[in-house]
Amino acid sequence: MKKRKSFGVKLWLWFLLFSAVIFLTLWLLQTVFLQNFYNGMAIRNVEKAVSKMTAHVSDTGFYEVIDEIAVSNSLLVFVTDENGNVLYSADEYRRLYGGTTQANDGTDNPYHAGDVMNWEKGALRNLPYSYGMLVNKLSKAETDSVGFVTEDNAAYVTGVRLGDGRILSVSLPLGTVGGTVGILRAQLVWVSVLSLILGFVLAWVISKRFEKPVAQIAASAKEVAGGNFHPEFPKGFCAELDELSDTLEETALRLEKSKNSQREFLANVSHDLRTPLTMIKGYAEMVKEISWSDEENREKDLNIIMREADRLTALVNEILEFSAMQADSSVKEYEKIDLSCAVKEVIEQFAPFCEQNGYVIETEITDGITVRADESRIKRVIYNFIDNAVNHTDESKKIKASLTAKDGSARFSVTDYVKGIADEDIPYIWDRYYTSRSRKNKAVVSGLGLSIAKEILTAHRAKFGVDNRNNCTFWFEMKIHREIAAKTIES
Repeated sequence: MKKRKSFGVKLWLWFLLFSAVIFLTLWLLQTVFLQNFYNGMAIRNVEKAVSKMTAHVSDTGFYEVIDEIAVSNSLLVFVTDENGNVLYSADEYRRLYGGTTQANDGTDNPYHAGDVMNWEKGALRNLPYSYGMLVNKLSKAETDSVGFVTEDNAAYVTGVRLGDGRILSVSLPLGTVGGTVGILRAQLVWVSVLSLILGFVLAWVISKRFEKPVAQIAASAKEVAGGNFHPEFPKGFCAELDELSDTLEETALRLEKSKNSQREFLANVSHDLRTPLTMIKGYAEMVKEISWSDEENREKDLNIIMREADRLTALVNEILEFSAMQADSSVKEYEKIDLSCAVKEVIEQFAPFCEQNGYVIETEITDGITVRADESRIKRVIYNFIDNAVNHTDESKKIKASLTAKDGSARFSVTDYVKGIADEDIPYIWDRYYTSRSRKNKAVVSGLGLSIAKEILTAHRAKFGVDNRNNCTFWFEMKIHREIAAKTIES
């Protein structure tokens, strides 16, 4: 079953089906519909020929025009008077005789313009039996021309009153295709058999040619699924497969990066979880065995246990939050918020910490700036930026938070007064656990703060980055929301 559904087999079957449809169409056109097609084309050609003849009816060379058209179109032409007397006749053989009274073999020239005789007795050439039907139809017609196929479908006849008492009769046999159809049918049998054999072989070759690179790409993709992220994807067969190979190569690299990130993430999480758990367990045992009866030492040990528990709780919460944001791909409808107030509220949250630990947050906030956003998440970004600056600032313990408006955009930035981040580290500062590897102090941070900020700002389609020229400044920009007053026009 799998073999039947393979790319090569399907391509081969479709190619055979295409060949069969082509030959079936050819058979129908060349045998079944050939007579009808021929009749239609023949009738159109006769009508065009008659139009050319009548266009020269007043010319002195009218009969020469009739001769030329009759020969080139295999027509039988008669010019008679209203009584049926033949004035002139022509067909495709007329030029064999020219204007002599006898042909080369001594027979009488049926085209010699001799004595005019009644058409029923025979004259220059006997009129066909359809002439009587033509005269009858012309007498009943409202126009000066008629055209019809004879009852036995043997010929198409058309006639025109030339306006000077003459009648132009033109006819063309329609039954001459019968023999041709027989010849074509015999020829088509051989052509079809040979072509189908050739098509069968060609379809097999083409299917194998197309199947090979597809099978190679599939095999390389299986290697990626098996953990080999650097297989060789074939290229050069066609642009579409080359593009597929490029896409799979990029996918393999991303999978490798994702797997490495996952491994690093698990290692870092394990490390950060192990540290507070170890300390909690160690100090709990110390309280139980040593400091239980010593109130002062017991208080210190319990405070350490509580601090590490808070650290563990913060780490778990941030991991859950980060995972939830990565899994949430839905499009959010944001509301208008006062960004100025949001910044002030977040800074107020740091007031007890700053007062207790001697930190100073300088502010430069423009009032009245509104944006469309998720207020709780934007506050989280502001909090993470300030928290990151607090954990990295120098001994001065000073940071600066500012919110300004320019060119329709609101820009929030947080600056700490330390030497900038190393240039080689800039591309990685938004990665998970960057800060946990580089922070100077042991504050309760998980290393996910900037990663969470990145996810939130990306979802808001905000610009963000770090200015590392003098001090270290993290910033983001969002478009300012402006209310447009609706004008009501009273009619």
